[in-house]
Amino acid sequence: MKDVLIAAAGFVLGWLMSKTWQDPACRGGLVLFVVLTAVMALAFAFAVVGHGGSRHAPPEDGPDDG
Repeated sequence: MKDVLIAAAGFVLGWLMSKTWQDPACRGGLVLFVVLTAVMALAFAFAVVGHGGSRHAPPEDGPDDG
């Protein structure tokens, strides 16, 4: 059911964007909205995926050779 809702939302947004794109006054705002949404989605994805950073495993305790 979730896939159907996502597909329906994509269809509605696509239809809305096609109607908005036909209006020359709305093109700039639409482009700005799409670009900013993509940038925010990428920033969120990088924040979630990159939360580990460069963590190293702690050194194992072993016998000292010294």
